[in-house]
Amino acid sequence: MISQPTYMSYNVLGLIAASSALLILYPPLRTLFSPLRDVKGPTLARYTRLWELYKNWQGHLEHVTVALHKQYGPIVRLAPNRYSIGDPAAIRTIYGAGSKFYKSDYYTVFGTPFMDHKDVFSETSNAMHAIERKKTSNMYSMSSLVSYEPFVDKVNSEFMTALVDHAQHGRVIDLFTWLQFYAFDVIGEITLGKSFGLIEAGYDKDGLLHAVHVGSITYGSMMGLVPEIHPWYLWFQNVFPIESHWKVTQRVILREIGARIQGVSSSDRMDFLAKCVRLSKAGKMDQFTINNVIGSNIGAGSDTTGISLTAVIYFLMKHPHCLQKLRDEIETAIREGNLSNPVTFQEGKKLPYLQATIKEALRLHAAVGQVLSRVVPEGGAQLAGRHFPQGTVVGINAWVIHSDESIWGKDVHEFRPERWLVDKERLAFLDQHFLAFGAGARTCIGKNISLLEITKLLPQLVQRFDFVPSGNSEWTTSSGWFVKQEIQVKVIDREHGTGQNVS
Repeated sequence: MISQPTYMSYNVLGLIAASSALLILYPPLRTLFSPLRDVKGPTLARYTRLWELYKNWQGHLEHVTVALHKQYGPIVRLAPNRYSIGDPAAIRTIYGAGSKFYKSDYYTVFGTPFMDHKDVFSETSNAMHAIERKKTSNMYSMSSLVSYEPFVDKVNSEFMTALVDHAQHGRVIDLFTWLQFYAFDVIGEITLGKSFGLIEAGYDKDGLLHAVHVGSITYGSMMGLVPEIHPWYLWFQNVFPIESHWKVTQRVILREIGARIQGVSSSDRMDFLAKCVRLSKAGKMDQFTINNVIGSNIGAGSDTTGISLTAVIYFLMKHPHCLQKLRDEIETAIREGNLSNPVTFQEGKKLPYLQATIKEALRLHAAVGQVLSRVVPEGGAQLAGRHFPQGTVVGINAWVIHSDESIWGKDVHEFRPERWLVDKERLAFLDQHFLAFGAGARTCIGKNISLLEITKLLPQLVQRFDFVPSGNSEWTTSSGWFVKQEIQVKVIDREHGTGQNVS
């Protein structure tokens, strides 16, 4: 006769064995009986999320995804329940006005871990997102940009001075690093009323850029693919003495908010923080929303701008005839009295070739390299000729759409700003498929600020400087959520002829 303890032990062991078997067998069984079981993709992606996780860790998932669509067609499996859609017609269905598709759990890990509420980026509910975005959208509107221009002009002047100094001393610099310094200092000026001082220091002196990159962008792009692990990591981080990159940025945010509310700061400008404090005193904004506004600007306000500016300058370096066309347009505008010094945003917007150059660079190198993942709503949805059951995670990668010959033509991989200088109907068609800042209601909230910086700075850079690759003329890129570049360049001051002999 089996003793009671032994009998119980056998039951526990059996339960553990059965549970383990279910955990192991569930993914392949789910795939086997899924109505999407015939969708093609990498073999490992059919059974595990580890394939996409590994490819993301390698840092070139955007190129891998484009290649997969060329191999398998408009639908590609990235994980057992996650699909990349390459059909342009799906953009409106997934992201368009009135769409019931909502953000997947991928985004939840980007939120501040020390608060119960989510920000406008990490919030998955469309209804909650609309409520939160409405509180702050006016700060990011085109009409508000005029109030930020003096802050941008201040940093533009500092950046131009720094580049002159680089040229005079024959330094070789990393282009993206310095353009991100610029963008981050602008964010400091328009958000907190003061620059972070990176241009002056010449390095990430407070470790904020590193904290944002590691603690939010790199971490989020990986953990977002396995979000179930995120709470456990936070618990582990609280229990053991592990450096928290989130806390580095939070210390700065809370310090600046506290100083402004208590009247310690002497800033009298109407920057983001001033607007938040004014709304708070009027009872229209709570502490949570203020934290999110400031945190979002600091956490993601420099990457897109830095990446985009780097892309424009890189492609102009590679295509001298395009650079000359842009210079001719700028010089003509100056001669005709249509361009001030410093350039205003409204003046820059009226330069057709400048705007076409910006769009073309962002088409060829969109800042975000992963699919903008959404969950199929109740009732399922028809995408790219297939029915996707509710709960399926789908998304479109800008890099895939931006390399579609049916939209952009046979020369899709060429840098040709002229493709944007077309009639209104054709331009509207191209704009519908331009996903550099996302699409629909969840378009990047800071899009206008990024375009403000780019539009104002580029004419000054192009007119004053040449950027020449030092060594390898091709950049290298590495992606997580953002696709960042690295290329060493020489700065040549065209006005004073310095920098030409740099080797």
